[in-house]
Amino acid sequence: MKTHLYFRPTNFRWLLAGCTLFLLALTTHSDVGKGKLVYKTGSKAFDMNIKSAYFIAGPDGFDNGKKIRRLIFTTNSLDDKIKSCGAMNCVDQYIEGLQVDLDAAPRLLYWISLNNQLVQYSGTAQNEFLTLTADTPDHLAGTLKFDQSVSGGPVVDVTFDAKLSKTFTKAR
Repeated sequence: MKTHLYFRPTNFRWLLAGCTLFLLALTTHSDVGKGKLVYKTGSKAFDMNIKSAYFIAGPDGFDNGKKIRRLIFTTNSLDDKIKSCGAMNCVDQYIEGLQVDLDAAPRLLYWISLNNQLVQYSGTAQNEFLTLTADTPDHLAGTLKFDQSVSGGPVVDVTFDAKLSKTFTKAR
């Protein structure tokens, strides 16, 4: 007894569409960051929609023996820039958004760079503002939410899911 499989043209199209979507899912950037970064200076306000999140690791800039994890939240893609950098601080020049160091100090250390790095602000935030739903050496996911606008800082509300993009061996 032979079994014959017959695909009607509409079934074949659905199969082809499903395979195409599956392959696209494997090849597209999977690190997601969604949320807002709002920062007001004396004369200008910045309201960014965060679209990407990156997770990098490497030596601390002040203590090469200490390893830190850094989250980067941007509106633009940094995949190629991160891959091409040989030192951790090389990435800084490309960031239009927020970067957060998780292990450098007892609190979260953060920097914002806006308007082609003409506007910058740095500060610290309580660790409780970061809620991680995934915390492994190669994957961080969760939310970061704080409001430091009263003291001249930013308002941050982002959700992210980022796999480790790169581990650097040099800080500078």
